[in-house]
Amino acid sequence: MVDKKIIDPKKYSELSKIDLSPQEMEILDKQFPEILEYFDLLSKADTSEDIDSQTLSNIFREDIPKDSIADEILDVVPEKKGRFVKGPRMM
Repeated sequence: MVDKKIIDPKKYSELSKIDLSPQEMEILDKQFPEILEYFDLLSKADTSEDIDSQTLSNIFREDIPKDSIADEILDVVPEKKGRFVKGPRMM
């Protein structure tokens, strides 16, 4: 278990530049040790096993071309330049 004395939610909120309300500080004060315990548990996980590359196959999906509605959208746009929508000039 993580020593509660070293966990200061105010310090960590200032370091992360997040303004927390007193209620949020209380919640974080309760949840922070649980979060750190979970990370401690993850650090103990055995990751030394090699992944069997024979069991892996192409894990990416195929690119399937789909019809575009860009031309239909450009038909209803009031102002366009080529295949681009023309908008108001910005300073």
